[in-house]
Formats: sequence, C-alpha cells, structure tokens
Amino acid sequence: MDVFYYALVGLLLAGYLALESVDFGIGMLLPFADTELGRARMRRTVVPLFLANEVWLVAFGGLLFGALPLLEGELLYALRLPFLVVLCAWFLRDAALWFRTAHPGVGWRRTWDTVLPAASLVLAAGWGTVLATLIRGLSTNGGGHAVADPADLAHPFTLLCEVLAVAGCLRQGSLFAAHSLPEGNALRVRFGRLTRVLTPILLVLLVLTGGVGAVVTDAPVPVVLVAVLAAAGVYGSDRVQATGRTGAALLLGAAPLAALPVMVGAANGTTVLATRSGEGSLELSQAIADSASLALLSVTVLPVLVAVVYGQLWIWRVFARVPRRLT
Repeated sequence: MDVFYYALVGLLLAGYLALESVDFGIGMLLPFADTELGRARMRRTVVPLFLANEVWLVAFGGLLFGALPLLEGELLYALRLPFLVVLCAWFLRDAALWFRTAHPGVGWRRTWDTVLPAASLVLAAGWGTVLATLIRGLSTNGGGHAVADPADLAHPFTLLCEVLAVAGCLRQGSLFAAHSLPEGNALRVRFGRLTRVLTPILLVLLVLTGGVGAVVTDAPVPVVLVAVLAAAGVYGSDRVQATGRTGAALLLGAAPLAALPVMVGAANGTTVLATRSGEGSLELSQAIADSASLALLSVTVLPVLVAVVYGQLWIWRVFARVPRRLT
C-alpha cells in the first residue's frame, strides 16, 4: 500500500506535466503569431483546457499531503526557491490567459502577450529544475536537512533537464497548435514545420539526459531505460503524426515530460527524498501516513480520481477539436 500511494503521487505529477506541456508550449509559442487574430486564436486553443489540466496538480498536492505528509514539508523546505519561482510563474501565466481580453487597450494586450510566453518558459524550466534535483539527489545543510543549494540548481544535469522540459513542451505546443488551427492557416503550416525540427532535437536531449543521469545517480540502468522509453515515445509520436492521428501523437509526445517524475523513482527507489551524502534522506516508511489515513484515502480520494480522469477525457473530446474555419 505504501508503494502504491507513492507511485500514485508520482503518476498524478506525471499526468499534470504531460497535459500542461501543451499549455506551456502554446504559451511559449505565442510570439510566432504576428497578428492580433493569430494571437487570439492561439490563446483560445488552450483556455478551455488549462484549468482542467491544473486539477491534476491540485490532486497531486492533496494526495501528497494526505498520503506523505512528512515528505511534503521536507520537499517544500528543500526546494523552496524553485517552488516559489514556479508558483509566481503559475500565477502570472494564468493571469495572462484570463486578463488579456479584460481591456481593449493595445498596451494592455501587448503586456500580457509578453508575460504569457515568459511565464510559460519559466514554468517548463522550473519543473525541470525541481525534478532534476530530486533525480540527482539534494545537498545537506549544517542542520542535517536536505536542501537544493545554488550548485545543485546550476548543475549541468539540472540545466539539461530544464532544456529537455522546455523542448518537450515546445514540441507538444507546436503539435497541438498545428492540430487546432484551421486548414490552410499560415500558423498551422509554421507549427507543423517546427514540430518536425524539434523531434530530432528532443531525441538528442533524451539521449544526453539518460547518459548524464546514469553518471550522476546510483541507478544508471533504470535511468537510462526511462530515457530510452521516452525517446521511443517521441519517435513513435513522429511516426503516428505522419498518419494524421494527432491525439495519439500528443499522448506519445508527452513521454519526455512524464519521464522526469518516473526518473525520480527509478534513481532513488523508495528513498522519497534523497541526498547525495545520505544524511537528511527520507525513506518511504518514514514519510507515509498511518494505515487509518491511507484507508480513509482509499474510500474517498480514489473514486474522485477516477471521476477526474473521465472528466478530463470528456473535456478534451469536446474542446480539442479541429476548428473548421478561422473566426
């Protein structure tokens, strides 16, 4: 039961990143639209979806608090700076999506058109930072607590995971935009080309991430295996997209984003908060809630999660359709 809930927490985070990768990518790609109509069209492709996608992050935080309460506190302490940056970028990204149309002024809209790609970039890179430090293992401060010091945040593996997360989101965004924009639209053609350019770049980044991850962790084989599977997903996404099945291509293309949370477990096993020295590490047996709390979660949270999955599928079926004309 302990491992099940730890894996479920990771699955929720992986699901959030896989879904939000589309939103992050669309946000970063907004400058590609050089007309007001194009920018409005790009914004409308994700506005119906991003709130539903964020439900997965809320579920992740709630289950983390309920099933692994000690881990939540230690995690927020160790990664307080990256989490603060991610939180601020999250607020700004959502504000840009909501507030852009609240005022007709040109300056107002240009401001939010600048905030949206910048905040989306920080969000993608920020999650790459958080997960890279967890994969590699944290430092330990003088009090024996796990922390992410400046050297951890600037480590080559951390930077590599940031670039991987950004590239993965860009590819997902370009793929979704090419699917969502009308036939014959110039932006659709442009994003189709960008998707093809990003595919080999992402494959190279995954090879590098697996190779460097094998060197900086104590579990080289599982880390490399996760990277290889993610690369296979990207390659399969490219092949499937060529047949016109964009939904399946998006699902497979999310593999690099989902791979990062999986690498945390692959590298550290049941050490839910790993440090390189071993001091300040937190084992699953120490972090997990008591059996009564887990039993309560089983009868309350799990049915809700099933409903969330079905609701997510319905929202994507309704709002992610290809428009027939530009309006």
